[in-house]
Amino acid sequence: MRLITIRNSAILFIILITVWLVVRTLRNHGVLWPETTPAPIAFSANLTLQNIKYTKTRAGAPLWTLRAESADHVENGITLVKNIQIVFFRKDKGNIELTADEGKLMPADGPVSVSSNVIVRTPSGQTLRTNFLEYEETSNFLRTKEVVQVSTDDYIVTAKGMQMDVSKQTWVLLKDVKGQLGDVSNF
Repeated sequence: MRLITIRNSAILFIILITVWLVVRTLRNHGVLWPETTPAPIAFSANLTLQNIKYTKTRAGAPLWTLRAESADHVENGITLVKNIQIVFFRKDKGNIELTADEGKLMPADGPVSVSSNVIVRTPSGQTLRTNFLEYEETSNFLRTKEVVQVSTDDYIVTAKGMQMDVSKQTWVLLKDVKGQLGDVSNF
């Protein structure tokens, strides 16, 4: 009877060693728990981040939040971001949302510039489209010298150049202003 117990213990020990060796071999070859490969890093980047969220505050209150798919921190404190969403917080007035394909954040309180497929949506239903915009935090203004299109269900206006006071949600279209009221399907 004692012989059977020693024999069973030896068989169990051999099975455990075999399982341990198989698991270790599979793990070392990446079959179990494969290593994740990070996204390629920009050649000139000192630091690359994925899926970031950055909130700018003043006296503990959020001013705006930036979300981006990726951010490359390069020389001179400049950060290049991809697939951006910025939400400007406005107390009791609703938030303004900006999206763009690319952007650049300057150090400290420098401007935030965005480009390529730039869209700004206001709580009152206005939508602005352009190829480039710059946000200056000190003045709380969005600005561009590029062609813009501002639209709602009731009108479409195009112009070359624009300034928007984010706090008041007021627009100033700079030149070559053209618009259509009512049926905007033919504009």
